[in-house]
Amino acid sequence: MSEAHAAPPTPAPPPQADQPSAASDFTETCEQALPKAEVDALVEAMREVDRASPCALERVDTQLHRTDIAWAREGVDGEFGARLGPKACVLEPTHRGTDLAYTADPELGERCPAVVDRLRAFVGEPVEHLAVVVEAQAVEYSSAVDEDPGEAPWSVAALAWLAALGLSVAVAVDHRRRSQLADADARAQARAWRIALGLGFVFALAVRLALPATLANWYGAFLPAQGWGDQRFGASSAVLQAAVRAVLPWTPSVAFGLVRVAGSLAVVLVMILVRRLGGGPRAACVAGVLLALSPAAARLSASSSEHVLAGTLALGAWVCWLRVCSDEPETLRERALPGALAGVLMLLAVLARVDCWPQLSLIGLWGLAHRPLGEPGAAAPRGRWRAAAGSLLAFALIWSLIGAYAYRAVVLPSDHPPPSLADWRMTAGVLFEQLWIAATADPAWLSPLTAALAALGCAAALVERRFALVGLALVSWALVFVPLGRNLTHDGLTGTRYFVLAWPVLLVLVAAGAQAVATRLVPDEARWRWPDALAGAALLALAGFAARPGLTHEYTFQAEYRALAEGLAALERERGEDRGLGDCTLYYVAPRQHTGEVDFDCCLDPERTPLALASPSLRFRRVPKNDELPRLEEETCALYYRGTLCEILTEHAPRTQRALAQIREQCARADAWMEGGEALVSTPVTRHSLNERWAEDPVIELRYWSQPPQPEPGDH
Repeated sequence: MSEAHAAPPTPAPPPQADQPSAASDFTETCEQALPKAEVDALVEAMREVDRASPCALERVDTQLHRTDIAWAREGVDGEFGARLGPKACVLEPTHRGTDLAYTADPELGERCPAVVDRLRAFVGEPVEHLAVVVEAQAVEYSSAVDEDPGEAPWSVAALAWLAALGLSVAVAVDHRRRSQLADADARAQARAWRIALGLGFVFALAVRLALPATLANWYGAFLPAQGWGDQRFGASSAVLQAAVRAVLPWTPSVAFGLVRVAGSLAVVLVMILVRRLGGGPRAACVAGVLLALSPAAARLSASSSEHVLAGTLALGAWVCWLRVCSDEPETLRERALPGALAGVLMLLAVLARVDCWPQLSLIGLWGLAHRPLGEPGAAAPRGRWRAAAGSLLAFALIWSLIGAYAYRAVVLPSDHPPPSLADWRMTAGVLFEQLWIAATADPAWLSPLTAALAALGCAAALVERRFALVGLALVSWALVFVPLGRNLTHDGLTGTRYFVLAWPVLLVLVAAGAQAVATRLVPDEARWRWPDALAGAALLALAGFAARPGLTHEYTFQAEYRALAEGLAALERERGEDRGLGDCTLYYVAPRQHTGEVDFDCCLDPERTPLALASPSLRFRRVPKNDELPRLEEETCALYYRGTLCEILTEHAPRTQRALAQIREQCARADAWMEGGEALVSTPVTRHSLNERWAEDPVIELRYWSQPPQPEPGDH
């Protein structure tokens, strides 16, 4: 599935005189804009015309809820097309109605006037008194907040980070004060637990450092060396990166390291989560090991994905809110501090990835249960339900206020459509089936061991009559997936990014099974015996073996990124530190061609990756669609990256024929332009992609041309 929300829409150039108007672009943010119900109604309306018109309906492509329609007329060669979508999404429309707009080939009106009349009737007429929608709008934060709202999300995120820091210190001080009042035995257990948490973090970080730094999608950049870059879905990650950039050299190693640390902290938090829910240290360590070696979590933590930070913040909020709902706090202050911190962390999570907001709702529900991983059948303290209900109301208020702000400050300016009813139904239909698919389909981004242990944990919970635990897990699983209208059955690693609380929910079930085993085999939780070491070693071996396919898998765009990064680094070393790549321009064919078709979802977009940070002085230029490339003699240093796009097979891209034709024309023109350049990189890369695009491994090339060195004055 395309993810067309990564960059603000760029106004397309007007169509050339010899181009049909149907070639006008959609904006980049509307890849899923047309609801299925409207598509169905459109198809039915077109069929009515088909029965009464000499023109025949040839094709209706409703993929991704943007409709392409093709008609043909007997005795006339070729097809006549039209494309339809929400009016704010269509650039240079033929006709715009109240909510929808369309572009149509001129021949469609000449050959099939009845079709155009019916299409116009379906779209309707514009309402003149409504505010004008700028056709080539470039969406900015300023479209949805106050006078200078472009600064609002950044300012709110910065204040939220400061508040989180202050509240974290206050909570830590309060925790230390209470720990000093405990007896010697409790302090010894707490010391051992802190050591376990530290080892969990170190182990998780070691796993993530051992993995290659790469991408989780065919694009994904960090904050640039200067400025903010494109951040349309939240500001938390950018503000954090800006703070690190201010005190450390801002290089790809530092940027990737920041994500690795955030992902490793999630392992610590999931261990604390299990303890907060009543689980013992052994169950918590099992959950921590499985998350540390989770193929999806580990690989995402070694990427540029901002979802990692959102997931860690969401886990932190969950842990803090369980503290609010526990029986330990005795004063209002002891509940208020973690409650305030939970609210701030939820705000930061939403401002990192706004699509995680629906998943945060499950946090409030878990506060209703009294230690669901604790001793089975243990009675809740007197007045527990009244306090839990009050906490749930407070959580609902905080969650709703955060959602309202995020909708106004992030969702509306992003101009990204919500999922459709069909998406929700599809996701609900595979809600549990997707577990099997994700755990068995190569390369198993959900570890088969984790899936199996979660199923066994669910069974153990039912045997022990932990019905509240199982019910909360099932409801939470639905809340993670259904509101997003997405699931684990497609898009591989790229798709798993969205489900920031899915793995913690599974690991709670795993902990239920581990807790049942530990209670029966090792009832004394206060002592750590040598069998624990043997069991831990066995778990590490099994988890590592199950995770190996995912940990070593490489997508095409990841292989492209690795090869191109190595080639540019080698050239920079060859040219020397003084020259570097400051006078060089890298030309490349862009994966997104603005034809109104779906994205290829396979091939690297170099400018929108950490390559721009690795070589901040290097200029990136797309090969133009129609204009000629500059003469090489006018360039001081020119590079041409011939990516895997140039080798996509026609039969493997049936829904992107127009884009593929443009790509091939641009590749051919750039190949001829740089024919005499030096091949710095020429290597095959894996053809494993989110969609099948090649019959064999495609070959990428990085070609280089520079002006010959000029003789120094006085040289002969």
